[in-house]
Amino acid sequence: MADSSIKNIMIKKKKILVIGDVMLDRYWMGQVNRISPEAPVPILDVINTTDKPGGAANVAKNLADFGMDVTLIGLTGDDEVSDKLSDLLSQTSINYMPIIDPKIRTTMKLRVIDKNQQVMRIDHEDRNLSSMALESFKDIESSIPSFDGIVISDYDKGMIKPIIKKIINKANKLKIQTFIDPKGKDFSFYKNAFLLKPNQKEFEDIVGEYLSQEDLVKKGEKLRKKLSLKYLLITQGKQGMILFEDKKVTSHIAHQQDVFDVTGAGDTVISILAAYIISGKNISTAVKMSNIAAGLSVKKLGSTSVSQKELNNASKK
Repeated sequence: MADSSIKNIMIKKKKILVIGDVMLDRYWMGQVNRISPEAPVPILDVINTTDKPGGAANVAKNLADFGMDVTLIGLTGDDEVSDKLSDLLSQTSINYMPIIDPKIRTTMKLRVIDKNQQVMRIDHEDRNLSSMALESFKDIESSIPSFDGIVISDYDKGMIKPIIKKIINKANKLKIQTFIDPKGKDFSFYKNAFLLKPNQKEFEDIVGEYLSQEDLVKKGEKLRKKLSLKYLLITQGKQGMILFEDKKVTSHIAHQQDVFDVTGAGDTVISILAAYIISGKNISTAVKMSNIAAGLSVKKLGSTSVSQKELNNASKK
């Protein structure tokens, strides 16, 4: 059913900086028809392989496909995975500025798919082993004034934590909004951000499990105030989203779809949310549209983007 409260949802191109942990999402797709004689494990006959930008690179691609002018800064190694990621991003409109540290591996998540079912994920990564992000901060800082907004995608791999407080402080001085997808056990790094978007598990890792909706509201508002956030948006999967702002809490019911793959759904939410707000739309419209976009995202395989036209059509149903 169309949401009559959503009007004039098409937005103009804005310059957005995405900073975060970039990675490659690799898929091996095939069929399991037999068990190995060497060990009691299934044998996948690989039929197809696919590589896609992941993590902060997926956030950047979401924004670019949505019509934004995007610059992406991320930390990689000097390896085949980094080369493949650069090649994929060169086929987009994204201005990709990698920080390369030969001492680390570029993060890759390999997903093994049997027909339409993910059966295994294999991660290649080096967490928090590089100082290159901090060493490159002056160059990052000097570029901030040229952007309309900043999206920070933190997967806790080592790009964000050393510099995030400096980025938020610089952006706030320039009155540039910061949108953060967080990770880790310490949210104090994100203090004074414009908007923080944890999922339910990430939220509970910080505040503990909540016993009721009333307890959730109490803990959410306490966290928003403690971190001096303008907005706190908690995504809750099939339950939808809940938005905390000054003296107001709003629940948004999920747009139910057939769920095929939840990979990258959080990236889609932060991307669409940032695009709408940076373009001057109100928080209510931004949350509603990102909620619809998340529903579209989980219908597709892997990290995928949603266009303005696709989202516009979906919002009218």
